[in-house]
Amino acid sequence: MQVAFNRERAMALLIAIARIELNPSEQSHLQDLLSGPLDWDHLRVMAERHNLEPLLFTHLHRYGAGLVPPEILQSLREECKSIARRSWILATRLQGISAHLQAQGIKHISYKGPLFAELYYGSCALRVSNDLDLIVRPSDLARVRKALGEIGFSDQNGLTSEQQAVSFRFGFEHPFHDATGVELDLHWRVVQKFKSRSLDMEGIWQRLRLARLFDSNVPTFCPEDMLIALCLHAGHHGWMQLSYFCDIAQLLRTHPTLDWNIVCSHLRDSNTRRLVYVCWRLLNRHWHAEIPEEMMARASADAHVSRLAHRVETEIWPSPVPELTTANLRWLLERSAGEDVLDRLSLLLGSIFQPAVEDFAAFRLPWILAPLYPLLRAFRLACKGAASLWKAEYSS
Repeated sequence: MQVAFNRERAMALLIAIARIELNPSEQSHLQDLLSGPLDWDHLRVMAERHNLEPLLFTHLHRYGAGLVPPEILQSLREECKSIARRSWILATRLQGISAHLQAQGIKHISYKGPLFAELYYGSCALRVSNDLDLIVRPSDLARVRKALGEIGFSDQNGLTSEQQAVSFRFGFEHPFHDATGVELDLHWRVVQKFKSRSLDMEGIWQRLRLARLFDSNVPTFCPEDMLIALCLHAGHHGWMQLSYFCDIAQLLRTHPTLDWNIVCSHLRDSNTRRLVYVCWRLLNRHWHAEIPEEMMARASADAHVSRLAHRVETEIWPSPVPELTTANLRWLLERSAGEDVLDRLSLLLGSIFQPAVEDFAAFRLPWILAPLYPLLRAFRLACKGAASLWKAEYSS
């Protein structure tokens, strides 16, 4: 019982520090949490799972004097130095990639990663960035692949150009890397179409902004489209990490007067609304995000949103290894309950049959056999599910 209580306190502490600045009330709350018993090892594990090590160190260093074991602070300090070095490498690489694509007239969008950290956190050292994310137009994929090859990027899974073409046909993202270990996820949509049918990609391309990254300009989303992209990204990954919400909360603090008509232009199907509304519910509850009352009223009108948000809080966030993931069919059925029938059917069928990166890596088919990928994906998921059931049965 005491262990569970200590871990609940650790979770509350991570939610408390998952923001850039703490007001006096939040500072006092953090110090109250630090004054009680804490499982520091568990806290460190969970901070890493939620990608919050830099903010954890920052706030413990500022407000935890005498309340935090010195060895914990020192360990976090060293870890944050490593994170900062990695973020700086990614930022400088992003500059070069963007400059190379701009020189060839290839439109692209950078989001998340070090550019987002510089824009909204004030420093790329305050946010964990594991890779780079670029979005390009589908019609430019072949040109982008060639351009990336010119600056040292190759297929992360060793796929041939023919196999990559299959991925470009079926997927929405594809991973590349360079010899230094920098990973780049190339996207041509924010999420798969079956998860967000009404996402206005053409409007997004028309509203691009240039953002300053050190001494260069890099294209990125306008704030309204960035809000939707971050919410869809969080929902696409099952709302698993507190860092997703920290990003969105900081965006809303930085831009308190968004054009909500643009935001709503993306919300014309129930899959998109569900992904976004769960985010808004959690942001309003834990980050006191200022979302217009009319928007929150729409989210609150969906009874399933409150239920899902509660499960995220109580089952997904606190677990070191969450069971409610996007690969869990039962959770997918629960997460889509109450949606429009056609939207829900599209989500379920897409999740089962739409090939993803791991399918192209597992089954390296020639172009002529590409139509088999949907069936192979269903087969792979069925085998994975059967193995999980067998493991659960064997363990019990």
